[in-house]
Amino acid sequence: MRYLGLDVGNKRVGVAVGNSVTRLASPLAVIVRATLAQDAAQLAQWIREYDAETLVVGLPHNADDSDGVQVALTRAYAEELQTQLGLPLHYQDERYSTATARRAQQARGLNEKRGRATLDAVAAAVILQDFLDALPPS
Repeated sequence: MRYLGLDVGNKRVGVAVGNSVTRLASPLAVIVRATLAQDAAQLAQWIREYDAETLVVGLPHNADDSDGVQVALTRAYAEELQTQLGLPLHYQDERYSTATARRAQQARGLNEKRGRATLDAVAAAVILQDFLDALPPS
């Protein structure tokens, strides 16, 4: 099965692709959020291109496991995307995904300014990789 992973922010959405056969997630792109319809249209293009069958969206739970305002905003956005795109939707805890992505970029020698353009896509790959790692063995 092929997946599209999303790291949803207020200004940008990081996008990653992965599949259950290789169990590998890769950063794809960053969408600068516009209208929901425009965001969905861009995602639909990648869904077709990569034959994605399922969306995996990161949920930014608080460190104490509580849900803050951002969780509600992310769920609302994801559910609207699901309605427009017609794909199954899974949520994945995304705590520390951006910090993990930042460390990965630093390990590759990207400084903060150069890495900013891709940070959200790398964070989406971290989220999707966590989801793929948690899948039962096939």
